[in-house]
Amino acid sequence: MENMMEKVCPNCGEKLPGDSSFCMKCGTKIEEDGPGIEQEQPAQAPGFWQKNKKKIIIAAAAVAAVVLVFVIVNAVQASNLKKELERGWCKIEGEEGAYILCVLDFSEDEIEYRLETGYAWMDTTVATYDYKVISGNKIKVLRYGDDWETIRVELSDDKKAMIVSPALTSTDNEEIWVNID
Repeated sequence: MENMMEKVCPNCGEKLPGDSSFCMKCGTKIEEDGPGIEQEQPAQAPGFWQKNKKKIIIAAAAVAAVVLVFVIVNAVQASNLKKELERGWCKIEGEEGAYILCVLDFSEDEIEYRLETGYAWMDTTVATYDYKVISGNKIKVLRYGDDWETIRVELSDDKKAMIVSPALTSTDNEEIWVNID
């Protein structure tokens, strides 16, 4: 549809052809750039946004709600894991008569790995690692240089045993720690 200019008389409101200089009804002079000139816009088909605005808003709100629920659930699970980690964890290594108690002590943002022999003068901290909980079953540990390593943590149903993989204190694929609290 072609754009058509049409004029409206500023005095009486009569619609006039686009080339009119005077109103045919009341005789008022029509100025070229003055009031009374309207441009008729072609009718446009509604775009995708106009057609689907309500559906798009509902879909965006649903996605935002799902993301929010995911973030909240993950934060709660991460908080619960942090509480469980901050309990005392140990394992016993060695041979008959020469046992060593290995202890993992989690604090707010550090893991202390120490060995306890039964003789205080021989007890020693082997390593201290920075860590952060990233989900309900994963932590990031800074062990070597500047690279954070992802460690999976699985707790038994009764929360008395913990499987860590890969192992924190050896080159094994996993290690099992028990709760000493």
